Amino acid sequence: MPDVEFETFDVRALRDMDVPLSATDRRDIAAGLRKLLRDYYVHLPQKVGSMAINPDRELELLADDAPLFQNNLQFFDRLISVFAKLRDRHTTLRLPAPFNRMVAFLPLVLESCWENGRRKLLVARLTGEIPDERFVQGVEVTHWNGTPVAQFINRYSWTTQGSNPYARIAMAQRSLTLRPLAFASLPEEDWVTLSYVDFNGDNRHVSFPWKIVFAPQQGGGVGSRMLSGDALDPLTATQIGLDEGTEVINFGLKTIFSGKRSGRVIQARAERPAALMSEPLDGSDTVTGLISASILTLEDGRQYGYLRIFSFSVPNTRAFSEGMAGILGQMPPDGLIIDVRGNPGGTIPAGEALLHLITDKAIEPTQNVFRATQATRRMSERIDFFQRWSRSLDMVYETGQTFSQGFELSDPADYAGLEGSYRGPLAVIMDALSYSTTDYFVAGFQDNSLGEIIGTDPTTGAGGANVWSQSQISGFAADAGMEPIPPLPHQMDCRVAVRRALRAGVNRGLPLEGLGATANHVHFTTRRDILGVNEDLMMTVVNRLREQS
Repeated sequence: MPDVEFETFDVRALRDMDVPLSATDRRDIAAGLRKLLRDYYVHLPQKVGSMAINPDRELELLADDAPLFQNNLQFFDRLISVFAKLRDRHTTLRLPAPFNRMVAFLPLVLESCWENGRRKLLVARLTGEIPDERFVQGVEVTHWNGTPVAQFINRYSWTTQGSNPYARIAMAQRSLTLRPLAFASLPEEDWVTLSYVDFNGDNRHVSFPWKIVFAPQQGGGVGSRMLSGDALDPLTATQIGLDEGTEVINFGLKTIFSGKRSGRVIQARAERPAALMSEPLDGSDTVTGLISASILTLEDGRQYGYLRIFSFSVPNTRAFSEGMAGILGQMPPDGLIIDVRGNPGGTIPAGEALLHLITDKAIEPTQNVFRATQATRRMSERIDFFQRWSRSLDMVYETGQTFSQGFELSDPADYAGLEGSYRGPLAVIMDALSYSTTDYFVAGFQDNSLGEIIGTDPTTGAGGANVWSQSQISGFAADAGMEPIPPLPHQMDCRVAVRRALRAGVNRGLPLEGLGATANHVHFTTRRDILGVNEDLMMTVVNRLREQS
């Protein structure tokens, strides 16, 4: 079991910490965020109606309350609560330095499985020194600080930005023991006492202090840097769909919990085809760890391709498509499994290009629309990237429409000549943490009837939008001759969903936001899935593929 290889300190060291903001700063922050949501947030009408909230009024009142806060951490907690009510993992507030690089964690990961019709929470991973030798991988955790853990997760889930019950619970469970403080308040407790049942059947208790670690790079991953537009061409920088918080958690899991699980895939051998070539970002960093590809061989000799896609955060969609086509060409004809569980998204055209690579059918693309505001109308008139939307936005007073006409973000040049690189039976594995660009991919897979969708949750995370950073929006406002939005202090930032995704096929016109794509079949995760390498999940998927052939 690996030890943590970086400096940590207890969360209680932060209790008396504050960020130097004046009452005027607080008022300006609330007013600037209010303008950002009012002028550009594409889901505002949907959220006000479906969530019974009024973020515009809340931020107005928060600006009025600016002089009343005893410290700025209380002010940030209020801001976080306003954004949490949106239930939108795209539209988030990044807190200032030094919190923007801090991750709070406990030295364990908890995952749920089903046994005898009951959901259980098991210890899936551990790191560092554990004060109780019986607290090992596989024991069941029953209580969190004396509260039944299922009840605690449900209550905690309302502080997350999950847009439906499945996403709320998945996000709460994922962030139980690892929380990026760029997007979340400090844990309420200095330490956590867990009650568990050991392998002798005894009820025991163990306590862990919350620790803080600094992420080695801001945002903790490639996608975060892409979202800021670093090292991207200007058009690609406008086509990102990413849940940055989940990306940071994924990065933290990989960094802090670096131990590998034991287990075999379907009691068989796994052969790895050539790896996807890494694509340089800025001359020193490379896109690594995004793809894992293998061939699963069953005892009866049948072979199935397995493609795990951890992220769509690629800076060059054509290079991604060409590399992926090379991998798909090595996959066996019996069937291909594409696993996008926990994938927070990335470059939207990359996710949509993959749809063309796995079939020779014509694909009906997802359409994307702006909310009709004076700001988006002016921007579409004056900036080349967005002029396709200009005509419908100019007609808003004649049509009375809330949204613009819809257009796809993908470019056929991204995949031309690579269509149908794989033509066998297809299955996708998803969960409620599959988000943003991954929502686009799974919804496109479903809308174009490409194969089976097996979920460990009934729906994807339901993030149907293209997200921009505040600095991007401010830059476009300036280019369009409008007043730029002043930057937030101390490296604060805000991400906003600006273009809304509308589905295709039999779901044509339905919003992806809040609904997501649904599974054809739900697999109830087993103990063997969690502590091994998803053997039961893989057999469920293989059986569904056999039904197609």
